[in-house]
Amino acid sequence: MASRISDLVGFVSDCGGIVRAARVAERGFSRRTVDAAVAGGLLSRPRRGWLAAKSAPRMLYDAARFGVVLTCRTAARHYDLWLHDPQGDPHVAVPVSRGGRVPVRAKVHWGASLIPRDPDALIDPVENVLAFIAECEPFEQAVATWDSAFNKGLVEMAAMTRLPLRPAARRVLAEATPFADAGLETYLRFPSSGTTSACPTRR
Repeated sequence: MASRISDLVGFVSDCGGIVRAARVAERGFSRRTVDAAVAGGLLSRPRRGWLAAKSAPRMLYDAARFGVVLTCRTAARHYDLWLHDPQGDPHVAVPVSRGGRVPVRAKVHWGASLIPRDPDALIDPVENVLAFIAECEPFEQAVATWDSAFNKGLVEMAAMTRLPLRPAARRVLAEATPFADAGLETYLRFPSSGTTSACPTRR
């Protein structure tokens, strides 16, 4: 049993420290092994259907705990995209089917995602992240972040063009380029840059 628990903890750690319980079952770990690991303090259950190791990043743990996905500026930091100001409350998205408030201080993005989310994911796909950035950040700052994503090759401009973008994202895409790798290079293309985020904080 001890070796099986050790294998389970290793598997969860290899998955980034947090994983859906369904993936654990698919790997052949029994409920008894899972319960023993939790009882021994080696794993925890942030929310029904999820398991976390002690090494789980706190922000991912909280995302699983509150049933949200990290998105917009918070996910942009995960993808190492350029941001005008990386500070501030976390940005999260909630499923369309979810109702009620999110019991955490965060900037909450409601509504349908641009592309479907993997049910195992706690971080939004980069396409969704950019779509939210376009509506949440001042225009020039949003363009700078999109430039960074294209420059890093995380998504192709042509692929974004084919998606059902909202007007704000269409406007950002029209000005974005894959040839700028820092915000200053983007800002030089514009006469001025705003600094105030348009995205409200939900408590």
